[in-house]
Amino acid sequence: MRRDFEFFQRRYEQIEDDLLEILDFIDIKEDFDQHCYKVGASKLMDFCLKVGTEVETLFREILKSKRFDPVTDISKKREKQNMNVYRELIEPEYGLSDYKLTIRPINKEIHPFEDFKRGNNPEWFRIYSKYKHDKIELIEQWNLKHSLFSLGCLLILVINHPSLDGKEFRMHKVSQKVFDLLSSTPRFSRVNISVKF
Repeated sequence: MRRDFEFFQRRYEQIEDDLLEILDFIDIKEDFDQHCYKVGASKLMDFCLKVGTEVETLFREILKSKRFDPVTDISKKREKQNMNVYRELIEPEYGLSDYKLTIRPINKEIHPFEDFKRGNNPEWFRIYSKYKHDKIELIEQWNLKHSLFSLGCLLILVINHPSLDGKEFRMHKVSQKVFDLLSSTPRFSRVNISVKF
């Protein structure tokens, strides 16, 4: 059974609430070099596993979209999915690296998929992928900055869900407790935006 936008929207909101619960105990700052972003913890590790699997699931869902059917060897690429395939196929189609999100509590802009422009996978994903089966090391490597960037990636994927192809996206349908879409890029209007396709 395929899942639509509403399913992933609800999942995003649950994961966003998990991060907000963590932020109840951490005072975040505008400067990512601050100590608060470098601390590892088992709660952050749990968050990593949850957001990482959700991002992978959503990428898989996007790649199943009919818009990718004409791609050469698409059946092989769908069978052997990984972040390199997503970067190669989904990035040019959706322009994920062009998105900028504003972190609401500190009014700081981030570019969650910026590494795609350089042909790399996001730093947070490299850590998640390398250590997801070694939780002790994952606690050491994963931090709050990775959590914010990974949640931003998830939000970008949710608002680009294939079930929204050719439809208007209503900004108010997605929780904005962590990220402010109104002051993000592309610039979303208060009423509706047309999803770029």
